[in-house]
Amino acid sequence: MKTLFDAGQFAPKDRAAAFEAAFANAVSPTRVRFLTEHPASIQARVTGTQLHRNVTLVHTVNTSAVHERTEEHRNRTGPDRIAFVLFDGAPGYYEHHGHHRPLRRGNLFLTDLNAAFNYRCQGTGAGFSIQVERSQLEANVETIRSADHRLATSPLYGVVHDHLASLATHAPLLTSHQAREATAEATITLLKGLVASTSQDDHQRRAAVHDHLLDRVTLYVRMHAADPDINPDQIAAAHAISVRKLFQLWQSQSLSLNETIMQLRLEIAQRRLLAQPNLTIAAVAHASGFIDASHFSRRFRNTLGYTPTDWRALHRSVPVPPNNAATAPNPAVVR
Repeated sequence: MKTLFDAGQFAPKDRAAAFEAAFANAVSPTRVRFLTEHPASIQARVTGTQLHRNVTLVHTVNTSAVHERTEEHRNRTGPDRIAFVLFDGAPGYYEHHGHHRPLRRGNLFLTDLNAAFNYRCQGTGAGFSIQVERSQLEANVETIRSADHRLATSPLYGVVHDHLASLATHAPLLTSHQAREATAEATITLLKGLVASTSQDDHQRRAAVHDHLLDRVTLYVRMHAADPDINPDQIAAAHAISVRKLFQLWQSQSLSLNETIMQLRLEIAQRRLLAQPNLTIAAVAHASGFIDASHFSRRFRNTLGYTPTDWRALHRSVPVPPNNAATAPNPAVVR
């Protein structure tokens, strides 16, 4: 992810103002007040990447601070964006749409970036957010406001939480345009389902969960392809469905479930072979989800026409993707 702001690059007296400007550009215009009397102790960093023209990932870390978006800020025009935030900092509190609640590590919450809000964290505050244009969620302001209060009641809450946690780790590794586009598309679908499933209408809730089941399963497979223990029983159990139901869902895909996992693992292996040229073939195999190096080499050669060693030598002159993108499967593989 690209560094958008680093307090260490500014003189202590300029850090607060510079961070406020960077936060306004990356997230939303707010008033930022650091809870320290010593400017030299202010630490803050903002990184981000754009998956799609309507989907942006932002990671923010800063020392104790208050972020306040007031009515004054609301009068400024700007993109109509919604942020889904995975909080990973010291305890604090959050006020949005008149509701006041505690913030704890691991919380997933939703923020209308055009609304007034107040966030306070006494200690290191950290959050990974995915910002989406509201039009992509097909939800009006009242629906978003209702979803904000009921997010944790959604049956999709855990799935979206885990997906954002995986993105926080793997986003820097999505180096190709195709991978970013596919990830953005799948993420928007999940977020739409999350918002719709917070409805108090039982029929609408059930429909939202059902409609997005295949998307959830597909994302799970993408994110866990390198797990050597992944299997249909595990995938089905993670989504509270039977193995039979899982295979019925997967019938619409161009590759079988096992073929998809194998193709994703070979993608991971190809990237790791280039990004870590000193890693042994056995280590590459293990890191890509293969238990046996011989089986890995055989499948690799059958698919690509070369042994892993020969393929690495042949492609050694190919530029390695930035950020050592060796571990993330290409989400575009699964269709």
